[in-house]
Order: sequence, then structure tokens, then C-alpha cells
Amino acid sequence: MARAVQAGAAGEDVNAQNVLATIGGWRGVAETLLPSLIFLGIYVPTQDARLAAIVPGVLAVILFVIRLVRRETPVSALSGMLGVGIAVLITLVTGRGVDYFLWGFVINTAWALGLVISLLIGWPAIGLVIGFVRGDLTGWRRELRLKRMGTLLTLLWLAMFVARLAVQLPMYLAEQVTALGAARIVMGTPLFAAVIIVTWFGVRRVAKSSDDSKPDIVGSTGQTAPPE
Repeated sequence: MARAVQAGAAGEDVNAQNVLATIGGWRGVAETLLPSLIFLGIYVPTQDARLAAIVPGVLAVILFVIRLVRRETPVSALSGMLGVGIAVLITLVTGRGVDYFLWGFVINTAWALGLVISLLIGWPAIGLVIGFVRGDLTGWRRELRLKRMGTLLTLLWLAMFVARLAVQLPMYLAEQVTALGAARIVMGTPLFAAVIIVTWFGVRRVAKSSDDSKPDIVGSTGQTAPPE
């Protein structure tokens, strides 16, 4: 989210290469998709949830070690390893295939609640991110276009998390492991990339229009401030 906002605010071109870099490159995409793909690939023929969960967990640890050996930034790999690790632990405890995806519901619910709260208090999350990358956490609220775009994009991100919950939660309750895994993959990186692109375009457009015509600020005296 922050990378897309930063790129849009900087006026960077929206193309496949830049978007791919924003979501972590091919390695980041692979580290996101492979655990679920491997889990399904093992679980569907064997129906052994614990075995299917252990293999992605081992892979996540290997990928993390490789990053450490190459002295690369391990943050994304660490977050991925922790996420897979929690999923593996839950599955080992319950023995149910659907529980491999349970942690994802927690993450999506937490994000959805956070975005809803930001909207209710009048400080939409994307607006805050726009302010952060611009170096002014409050100035964006005085620019109608920035505030409006921040609200719309926050609603867009909220819609993504709510859609995931609305589609996948019934599958979880019905214990449809294969369908849930497929939905998790489709509504994971591909949907995330689509939202990233819209966010990038939106921030770039409003940032450019804001720079082209800075709004006059009326002070407490009611007089328009002189141009810089």
C-alpha cells in the first residue's frame, strides 16, 4: 500500500515492471503463492492436512535462510515465514485442511476493521499514507482532492478485504478446502495487484493536479495568502 502511494505521489509510470517491483518482484509473488499451491498439491491427493502444511512451512524457512545467506533484506521473507508458520501450527493442532487458511481470515478482518475505523473518525488510512509520503501528516486534509481520493482509495482497499471474507468464509464454514485454496490464490496476489494499480493511478492523478494548481489557503483574517 505504502509503496503504491509513494510511487503515485512521485509521478512514476504505471507499468508491468514497476507494479511487479511494488508487490515484491517475481520472488515476492512466488513466496506468496507457492505455500498455498504446495498445500493444495499435497492435500488434494493425500487428504493429509498435517503433511500438506509441513512442506510449505519447511519451504518458508528455506527461503528465509537463503535471503539471510545472500544478505538480502529479510523483512518480506520473515513476514511470510511467520504467516505460514502460524498456518502450519494451527493445522498441526486441529488436523483440518481448512484451518491452514484460518490465519488469513484474522489478517483480513484486522485490516478491514482498521480501515473502517479510519473512515469513521475522518482520517482515511490512504489519506494518512499520502500525508506520510508527502512529509505532512495533516496538510492533505486541507486539500479537497487529496482528501476525497484518500477516502475513495481507502474504501477500495476495504472492499478488497471485505470481498475476501464474503467469498471465502462460507467456503471455510462448509470445509471446502480445494475451493477455499483456489479462492485464496485468485483473491490474493492478482486482486492485490489490481488494487495496487488503481491506487497508483489515483494518487498519481491527484498529486499531479495538486502540484499543478496549489489551492489558495485562507487564513483566519479571511485574506488569501500570497503565492510563494
